[in-house]
Amino acid sequence: MRSTGKPRPVTGPLDMKTGAVIARLLRDYVGGQWGLLSLAILCMLFTSVMNGLVPVLVNWEVKQIFIRHKEDWLIPLALMAVGIVALRAASLYFGRATLDSLSERTVAAAQTDMFGSLINRDLAALNAVHSGQFIANFLYDATLMRDALTVGLASVFLESVQLVIFLAYVLISDWQLGLLALIVIPGVAWAMERLGGSIRRAATRGMQDTGDLSTVLSEAMDGRRIIKAYGLEAHSAERVNARLNTRLATLLKVVRLRAAAAPVTDLFAGAMIAMVLLVAGWQNLHGHLTFNAFAGFLTALLLAQQPVRNLSQLWPTVSTGIAAAARIFDAIDARAEIVDRPGAGTLNVAAKAGAVRFDDVSFAYHPDAGPTLKNVTLEVPAGQKVALVGPSGAGKSTIFNLILRFYEADGGTIAIDGQDIQGVTMESLRAAIAIVTQEAILFDESIADNIALGLPGATRAAIEAAARDAAAHDFIMELPEGYDTKVGEGGLKLSGGQRQRIAIARAMLRAAPILLLDEATSALDTTSEARVQEALTRLMKDRTTIVIAHRLSTVVDADRIYVLDQGQVVEMGTHTSLMAGGGLYASLYSHALDEAAS
Repeated sequence: MRSTGKPRPVTGPLDMKTGAVIARLLRDYVGGQWGLLSLAILCMLFTSVMNGLVPVLVNWEVKQIFIRHKEDWLIPLALMAVGIVALRAASLYFGRATLDSLSERTVAAAQTDMFGSLINRDLAALNAVHSGQFIANFLYDATLMRDALTVGLASVFLESVQLVIFLAYVLISDWQLGLLALIVIPGVAWAMERLGGSIRRAATRGMQDTGDLSTVLSEAMDGRRIIKAYGLEAHSAERVNARLNTRLATLLKVVRLRAAAAPVTDLFAGAMIAMVLLVAGWQNLHGHLTFNAFAGFLTALLLAQQPVRNLSQLWPTVSTGIAAAARIFDAIDARAEIVDRPGAGTLNVAAKAGAVRFDDVSFAYHPDAGPTLKNVTLEVPAGQKVALVGPSGAGKSTIFNLILRFYEADGGTIAIDGQDIQGVTMESLRAAIAIVTQEAILFDESIADNIALGLPGATRAAIEAAARDAAAHDFIMELPEGYDTKVGEGGLKLSGGQRQRIAIARAMLRAAPILLLDEATSALDTTSEARVQEALTRLMKDRTTIVIAHRLSTVVDADRIYVLDQGQVVEMGTHTSLMAGGGLYASLYSHALDEAAS
């Protein structure tokens, strides 16, 4: 199955119910940390028990001191208060620290899975979504999920247990007043459920807005040279401000919904307290309720209000975290369409082999678009240099994409040494290929690390040998830290020619039998081009080389030249034969000469 250019729809998490998202989070991530979770639960339970002793202490204080006037109870009760507070503080600290550690580990594990899924997607899926959206998903959504985990688990095991303890005390003290107090809970739960749904929808919109903002920010940074050169600072700021305002409007909506949680809870609680005071006052006037019992009851009731309030404020945070978790699971569950077939074998390429053949290959990037390649048949003999030339959009880069299986052909077959590339593992296929692109891609690591990407685990001696073959060793040794010099973002600390020679050294180190060159010298000045061309000549020796040629003067020595136009091979031959034929190649070559002379 070929990739269509859009990420494959997932049955998924974005449509999952709240309970299903929570269950998956606990099963797949939290469940593997039972030691930390158990310790956090024990600490939170102990904290709740300490809080539950407060109304008991108040009852004793009123009864023994204010009513019975027993002076010998003063110091013991004071020491009990200090002990309760100290033990509560210690258990709360260890519980919070453990819970935060668990949350950070959980988020890190989810981010690991998210990036693993992301980097293994098809190129079409990666191209279909801006990188800014991925970054927002990876960082912002993960932060929201972490906050929900930290607050949610803490509230479940601290606030909920405290609430149960306080309500139990209330019911034991006076079951009639206790039942009256319980009528507030269903009302609060109903209100929080309604608020939670609205917050989840608004939070999802806010995450999407954050992705849009991240997109324009990354574009501004990537295009900073053009912005400066064309004086587009105001335009760039306008784009960012528009995204900021859209995101702000969404976040303010979330803020308003969150802010409503505590007042709504207080309204229910206020009505309940008023009824309790009315009934308790009547009971006291008729001799059915003692003062110390009412003091303990009221203390427990007021203390119980705080867990209810905290739980009501928890739900908005949890709703946001659930929305974030759903988006994270959606990213994790996205799967590549181009995968190894069952029973795929290893590509076997002998030394000085690597013949490539396209047989009647057709391909379109989108099902509703016209074909990019139409019945293309071409052959690259082992060890020879073959060039692909033609106007822009003729399908030259698509041929590279298909050889590397970034995309799958719609029809026809592509074979290397007679082996259909769809029948071998992608790991063995790509291990047999080295590529040097027009724009050298370097990472913000050391020069040695960038070269070693061609063959992970290579020795420093092998890295330096590859750099010498690429005519890069001398300039590397002139840098402040030599091979350990960081190249900067995209290799910006190096010149274009230096970056390209590092990329060639990487290909040298790979020592693959098949080499793909996307005109590696077309963006260089004359001096740099000469040095790079010398390095490329060494790189191409004894390798099957396919060159995408923009400067036709660089491929006049090719063993074979294929001329493509509108996705079809229209001419094939050597430079001499094609010039003699007077066709499209001769026209393109003559036009290039005229441009060079003008």
